[in-house]
Amino acid sequence: MAENSGVTKPPEAFYKGVASLAAADLQEQILRWRQYLESEKRMSVHTLRAYFKDLKNFLDFLVRHRGCPPSLDMIGDLKITDFRSFLAKMTMAGASAATRARALACIRSFFRWLDKNGTVHNPAIQYLRTPKKPQKLARTLSQNQAKAAMDGADSLIKPEDDWLKARDKALLFLLYGTGLRVAEAADVNAGDIPPFDSAQKHAALRVTGKGGRQRDVPVIPVVWQALQHYRNICPFLCGAEKHDPFFYGARGGRLHPGVVRDRMKLLRRQLGLPEHMTPHSLRHSFATHLLEEGANLRVIQELLGHASLKTTQRYTELSDEALLKVYQNCHPRARLDSSE
Repeated sequence: MAENSGVTKPPEAFYKGVASLAAADLQEQILRWRQYLESEKRMSVHTLRAYFKDLKNFLDFLVRHRGCPPSLDMIGDLKITDFRSFLAKMTMAGASAATRARALACIRSFFRWLDKNGTVHNPAIQYLRTPKKPQKLARTLSQNQAKAAMDGADSLIKPEDDWLKARDKALLFLLYGTGLRVAEAADVNAGDIPPFDSAQKHAALRVTGKGGRQRDVPVIPVVWQALQHYRNICPFLCGAEKHDPFFYGARGGRLHPGVVRDRMKLLRRQLGLPEHMTPHSLRHSFATHLLEEGANLRVIQELLGHASLKTTQRYTELSDEALLKVYQNCHPRARLDSSE
């Protein structure tokens, strides 16, 4: 993937193109729903794009299923069998349970909004069971593997690309040192990197995550130093305003998250690290390693920016050995016994 400017909003033609699959009365509601998701729900660009792709697939299905562009009257009369036919078609096309569940969540959201606004009332979709997604344990690196990745960051790029080497090292340190999502890291602006508090021996980075939720993430000295070294030698950061990007592609412009994934792939191959080492696996590893060392689960939830503690628990599945270590370090009776 070429290193160029980062994620941009889909053009208006994208949303209008999706809406154009419907009859005029439904088109208007689709575009109003988009405004609601963007302004009131503060949905991210990535999620909004995914929702409209799912909606497009549903509208395409209805055109073929009913033989004409769907209208408000038509979708108000849809039966549970119609929705099941849509999901069955997705299954036959090879869509995973997770993909079908996401599509169903999108359509349910649209119908709830129509109902709330008194436009269409169709409860049939609420009786559909959500496709069950297989429970997958988060794949993490061991602490030694994570250390090898950090130590090997300097060997990632040719010596003449000093600022790119510094950028990739800063990204790796930031992802593992703070547990940020790769999109959150790519969205960091020049003004977001804080000064270092030598008295407290840390800095705090303000991050905007999913749903527009903001959180303050501590930045330990080794991560802060990597960020500052990159800032000092990146040619695009000289004189940058606070709302300018912090991480740049080789040709200027905000770094695309896909480039981060490509760089990670190169690093793991050079160092012989596992294939499951991705930017997101560093997030998993951040959470798991903290928990292995006895960190409170709710603290980890706050650091990761999870709305639900249940989500955090899925990120931090531990081995029996790790659980025993936490127990022995934290339970007062276990500590007492070991000291006798």
